[in-house]
Amino acid sequence: MPDISVGAQIFDLIFHPTESIVYAGLLTGEVKAFGYDEQGQQDHRFTLKPSKRSCRGLAIDEQGDRIWSVGKGKSLW
Repeated sequence: MPDISVGAQIFDLIFHPTESIVYAGLLTGEVKAFGYDEQGQQDHRFTLKPSKRSCRGLAIDEQGDRIWSVGKGKSLW
């Protein structure tokens, strides 16, 4: 996998269970998603900001349909 610049400190990473997508939870409170392939190409899929505080952890369901983030204030989104 190539280096991917996300613009802030990463607190957690998770991979989609069935697709070539990686999600990063950032110090800024953002969750960023990137697609990738076997040749090392990557593309930015989306950015969400569920919190003004940092995103400390991520989880995804077994099908990859839902993603959750937890923040510094112990909030779950």
